[in-house]
Amino acid sequence: MGIKMQSKRIKFSNALAIAMVTFCLLSVTSLWAQSPGNFYEGKTITFFAGSSAGGGTDLTARLIAKHMERYIPGKPAVLVVNKPGAGGMIAVNELYNVKKPDGLTMSTMNTGALFGLATGNDALKFELQKFIWVGQALDEAQTVYVKSATPYTSFEAIRKANKEGKQPKMGAQALDHTSNVVVKIVEQVLGLDFQVIPGYPGTPQILLDIERGALDGRSQGTGSLLGTRREWIEKRFIRLLVTSKNKRDPRLPEVPTIEELAPPGKKNLLSALYAAENIGRSVVLPPGVPPDRVKILRDAFAAMTKDAQFLQEAEKIGLEVGLTRGEDMNRDIENTVRDKELMAVYKMIMTVQ
Repeated sequence: MGIKMQSKRIKFSNALAIAMVTFCLLSVTSLWAQSPGNFYEGKTITFFAGSSAGGGTDLTARLIAKHMERYIPGKPAVLVVNKPGAGGMIAVNELYNVKKPDGLTMSTMNTGALFGLATGNDALKFELQKFIWVGQALDEAQTVYVKSATPYTSFEAIRKANKEGKQPKMGAQALDHTSNVVVKIVEQVLGLDFQVIPGYPGTPQILLDIERGALDGRSQGTGSLLGTRREWIEKRFIRLLVTSKNKRDPRLPEVPTIEELAPPGKKNLLSALYAAENIGRSVVLPPGVPPDRVKILRDAFAAMTKDAQFLQEAEKIGLEVGLTRGEDMNRDIENTVRDKELMAVYKMIMTVQ
């Protein structure tokens, strides 16, 4: 009887040991499966584009999604979801307040966030400096243009029309969107008067109203313009008045820069413009994403910008590639938000009539 009991105890002990080893192996396997390099395997990353389909933000988001996913370990799918409205702020509000900080949702960011922050816009439900930047891959300089079949085809013509009480009608997505802000800066720098009509959900709707004559023109990202309406330039349907770059764009060498045209004493406005453009078309994560996942996405984003296919497609549609890593962007945004003089300039631009 004692021998049988001892045998049962040995069998039980062996079974318990096997069970414990199996449990440990399963736990280690589970942890390995969720290690940083394998977290994204079989998953889908949702990428909010803060505009309607067919515009510049949508165009760049889809280009990034297509190529970035190839550089993320585990090869997850990156799915673009359009979230138009409020100059891109609906997208980032949802990212900041609703989505889990698990590294599976990211969004485009528009320069309007800085201007909205400066004016205390209640529509902004986030603290800008708390976002985690993945990076910026594409140039966000703007080009101000008007339809050729208008009386506003030069700044002198606009100045003359202003004296007669007339203003070019310019389409914009929101008051704190670059489509409004850049026009307002041009007004301040050159002493002109435009009538900005905000509230458009995205670029396609603005372009349609320019085509049918309801608008005279707009300010649009240069890459967006080349990607969506290159034929307007080639057929001289529009007249390009100025770019917001600090040196001439080699793709549009005949177009003067705002730097060239600005009189003395207006350089503070230009500094504010360049600082704001640094976040245009950038990509952000919500606060709280684990650092290892942030690093994976930042590294994948940076690798994408050196990819031959990405560079070729970007050039084909008129986008200028230039990487700013997320770590650098977070530092720059923090410095900009803390710069009281710069934020005061933004507020002045937004409140001037």
